[in-house]
Amino acid sequence: MNRWSPQPYLVAGRKASVPEDTLQNAVKTAKQMKPGCPPIFTLNHLAHLTGVPYPFLHRTVSRTYRTEAYKVFQLRKPNVGHSADRFRWICAPSEDLLRVQRWINTHILSKAEPHDASYAYDNRHGVLEAADLHCEAEWLIKLDLTNFFESILEPRVYELFRSFGYQPLVSFELARLCTRVRARGNPDQRFSKKTLPAGLPYSGDPRIGHLPQGAATSPRIANLVMQSLDETLQDFALENDLVYSRYADDLVFSSKNAFDRSKAIQHIKSINGCLIEEGFWLNEAKTKIVPPGARKVVLGLLVDGDKPRLTKSYKKYVSDHLYYLSHPTIDPMTHVKHRGFQSLQGLINHVSGKIAYGFSIEQDWAKKQGDQLKAICTALEADHVVFP
Repeated sequence: MNRWSPQPYLVAGRKASVPEDTLQNAVKTAKQMKPGCPPIFTLNHLAHLTGVPYPFLHRTVSRTYRTEAYKVFQLRKPNVGHSADRFRWICAPSEDLLRVQRWINTHILSKAEPHDASYAYDNRHGVLEAADLHCEAEWLIKLDLTNFFESILEPRVYELFRSFGYQPLVSFELARLCTRVRARGNPDQRFSKKTLPAGLPYSGDPRIGHLPQGAATSPRIANLVMQSLDETLQDFALENDLVYSRYADDLVFSSKNAFDRSKAIQHIKSINGCLIEEGFWLNEAKTKIVPPGARKVVLGLLVDGDKPRLTKSYKKYVSDHLYYLSHPTIDPMTHVKHRGFQSLQGLINHVSGKIAYGFSIEQDWAKKQGDQLKAICTALEADHVVFP
């Protein structure tokens, strides 16, 4: 999209006999936008900008659709056993909704940066950088937020778009395009029927929506909405000689100084108070205090040394696959089916992804595994895998 300029807009508007006061009001509105953000005057204007049909956008905002624009399904969480919370709901947007959400991501949400303590969904940082912060820590406090995306409700998304300079109605429409309502009859009163703000040209379902996990806009919105909480928690960490990082819903605090378990418990209580004020809740089952001498893992990486390392279990997972794929008496397809993959190439692609990730952590190990996988691909006449 080209940068918006008032001059061609005014020329085109006057040529089309648009009233001068309407044109000037539009220019005034556009000047209120956050630098780099495109002005959006109406929902019809958004339809023009995104190439998504206006009737679809209107149905989605008013929630008058017969079939909602998300396909909802469950995915089992890894390493949770028989926990009641062992599944996560994924909401995959339809083609049209995905197109408009990607446009919002590119042209609006990408114009703001999340807090420095945030390391997920952002090209600036990543798992390695987040784990590196906590290397050689004596104590770790590891916390997890319950229903992270679902805890971020439509009013907060609305306020986020208002902060970009969009007018109330447009902010409401953008928020509706990035949120979803739960099933009818949900006992949680936060999602019950409310009265829509006066003056809105919509009379559809007034329930409050939440960020759906799977929407293209949810990760960036979540990071930006968490700005104030990240600031609060980082200030808390600095005041208590701690190091703080957040990767989506995983919060880690570490200390290299004098510490004890009672102090860690007190810190958790204080942190939990900050979370509750912002509308988030700790997953107590995943709250961990890791003392000196214990194995310290942050985001799947060992941080007990001077730099992050892959865990033994991660390396064993890769080496086991390579062992069975290259074993002279084991049919590769038997191993593929035993591990639940649909095809040999699918398994090879999966293992290659694990090795490629390892290159950013332990390059020597990853190169050795990569060479072995290439030899297996040659022997099995499978597609070769390209590594760094």
